[in-house]
Order: sequence, then C-alpha cells, then structure tokens
Amino acid sequence: MYANRASLIRMLMLLLIWKSSPLSLDACTTAVISGKATVDGRPLLWKNRDAPARHNEVALLTEGPLRAVAVVNAGSRKSAWMGMNEAGFCIENSLSTDLRQPGKKTGPANGLLIKRALLTCRTVADFKRLLEETNQSGRRTVANFGVIDAQGGAALFETGPTSFTMFDANDPAVAPNGYIVRSNFATTARDFPANPTPEQLGTIYSAERYSQACSRLDIQKSKGISVEYVIRHLTRDLSQATGTPHPGTVNNAAKPLPATIATKNTISRTTTVSAAVFQGVKPGEDPRLATMWTILGDPSFSLAVPSWVDVQTIADPLAGENGAELGEIAITLRDWNKTGDGNSINTECLPGIWSDLWPVEDKILTLTSKFQMARNEHGYSVGAITRFHQKMAALAMTAMQQELREMKQAAVTLPAPAPPAFAPVKKTIVIP
Repeated sequence: MYANRASLIRMLMLLLIWKSSPLSLDACTTAVISGKATVDGRPLLWKNRDAPARHNEVALLTEGPLRAVAVVNAGSRKSAWMGMNEAGFCIENSLSTDLRQPGKKTGPANGLLIKRALLTCRTVADFKRLLEETNQSGRRTVANFGVIDAQGGAALFETGPTSFTMFDANDPAVAPNGYIVRSNFATTARDFPANPTPEQLGTIYSAERYSQACSRLDIQKSKGISVEYVIRHLTRDLSQATGTPHPGTVNNAAKPLPATIATKNTISRTTTVSAAVFQGVKPGEDPRLATMWTILGDPSFSLAVPSWVDVQTIADPLAGENGAELGEIAITLRDWNKTGDGNSINTECLPGIWSDLWPVEDKILTLTSKFQMARNEHGYSVGAITRFHQKMAALAMTAMQQELREMKQAAVTLPAPAPPAFAPVKKTIVIP
C-alpha cells in the first residue's frame, strides 16, 4: 500500500518538528438539514469538530431526566460537544466569537449548555425556551447551535450571552434549499443574510469552509441528501481555497493527488479532532431510532461508527478516559502524514489508506441500514442493539489496527513515533 518508503520516512522526520507547534483555537463546520432536503425525509445534523482537545470519546450521559449519548473530551463529562437523547433531540455547535458582548458573563458556556439541553430538551421548541430562560440569567455562549428533533424540527440558533436568533431550516424563506450551513461566524453579528454568498463573506475567518460545505450540499440537493453522502463527502472534503476539490480527493475525479494538500482552511483539517452526523427520525417513528454516527480523529484517517441512546455501554474502541482507541489510531495515522508545519498533509499514503478504509465503512453503513429497517419493523432488545453497536465498532477497529500495522511496517527501517498499544478487539456476540 505504501510504495515509496523514503517519502514516508521524510514524513516521520517532519512529524518530530511538528510536534512542538501549537494547535489552533476551536473552530467547526456544521449544517442543519431538514427532512425536506433528505432522501428519506429524516432530518440530518452534522459537525466537524476542530479543537485543541485532540483526545475525544463517546459517552453515555445518564444523570438527567433524559438519557443521552455524546462526544466529549476524553475523561470529562462536564461538557458535551455534540450528542442526542432518548427523545430524538440532537444538538451540536460551532464557535462564533463575533457574538461576544462586553462585560463579565456568568452562566453556562457552549459545552455546558449542550449537555444541559441533552439532559432536558425533547424538541427544538424546548431548546428555544431554554435559551429564552437563560437570556435572563445569562450565559457564556458564543456559538451557532444546530438542533433537530423527532417531530421534524430542524433549526440553527446564533446565540450570544443574553440573546439569540433562530433560523428555521423548514422555512423556505430562511432556508430555500432546506438546509443551513455555518462555520465560525454569525450572520446577525455581521448583518449578513441567513445564507450569505462567498462574495458577501469576503475574507472573514472560516469563509472557505462555509463555502465548501454549501457547494457540496448544493451539488447533491436535486438528488436528496443522505447520511452516507454527508459522512463521506462533507466530513472528508479537501478543497482548494477557491472551493474546488483537489484531484484524487473524495469530491473530485480519481486522478493523481498533489504531493501535499494545505489543510488550514479545508473542512477535513489537521485540527479536526472528531465529527458526528446525526440521522433523525420521521414524525411518528420511535425517537430511539435516531442514530449518532461518530468519527473519532480527523475523518480523512478514521471511520464512522453508529451509536444509539439505547446501548447499555459504549463499545470499547469508542471510549477511553485518555482517548478512545479508534481515535488514537486516527491521530497517529494523521500525525505520520502531516508536513513539518502541521498545516498540510503529505498525500503519498492517502490512496492506500482510503482504499483500505472506505470499503469497511461502506459495509458498516450497509449493515446498519438493514439493521435499522428491521429494528423499525420488528423492534429489538437493548441487548441486541448493544451487540450490534459493538460489532460495528469492532469492524472499524480491526480495519484501523491493520492500517496502523501496515504503516508501521512501511517505516521499519527508521525509528518512528511510537504508535498506541491496544488490547485485542473484544469478541462480539453474533446477532441472530
């Protein structure tokens, strides 16, 4: 898979230089997609999380009125950064510092508010009421919160410390295509329309990622947007500053890749620590059918795994107080392929990685679709749901471990950064 050993060795040497460089501040790319714009009428919610907290995990939150599953910083349960609860309510955010207000603020910050919403909110309307209540008491929030629910609700809230503005993805006047995209700006803070054009954004920070996400969705809107499309084509988008995907990447023709790809302003970035795509339910369906697809680590070097609120425990590869095993392998793979300054990726090994990982993810997506159809028709016990979740995580973990071994063997002639050591994947019970 890795034909040019000398090239990989150079990558490893550059990694030693990069290790001392600082990470960028929090930044994310997100979209709220109404059921009107999807292939099956189920709303979707997406976030690529860019943050200095490299080590993430999936956790069950059970201390509130509602049970929830969320992506958190490894070893911490104080805040959540994207998640869903048993009512089918899903939430994520992107940082928007232009919503800051002068003066000292108190109350919940972005991650604390997300956790509170997961434990208490059933609908988009509930979240709106939570914001109205905390307008009075105050918040430390500067964020765009995306939410969907089991009743067809889909909305984005640009939220400052004492005020917010709601954008309804079901309202054609607000979202003519049925979706709302955000990166790290708020339209209300800059007097932009709800869906600004690249020309209106100009050179503001995160304009490129916003435009790239809009372009990827616009291309698909006539066919209907699917969870598979968002997982593969949005979370892993690698585009030039002009918005055109690089040749050989997931959104362009299968041609030779450039030697390096600058990832400072791409959606799949060298600062991306995780991603999640939430597939909601149609009105009238069991809200517990809502699925959180989590990608731990940079999506270009990792795999999506499904989770549900009903699982008894989170599968081992997705959990760990020092960082989930699956994500730690993705971090290692990404670090081995970064340039010395940390702002670009050497592409020598990418075709081999993708040709190994994407078919496994396709299998996980196909099996999960069949499982969900059967679950919707017949119902399954929490034990069966847990076992299936573990089986999908094991498939992903086995593929990631194999990828790690192959890359390590390719660099056997030169000392390399030590890869993480994990116990064998636990055997799972075959679902009848």
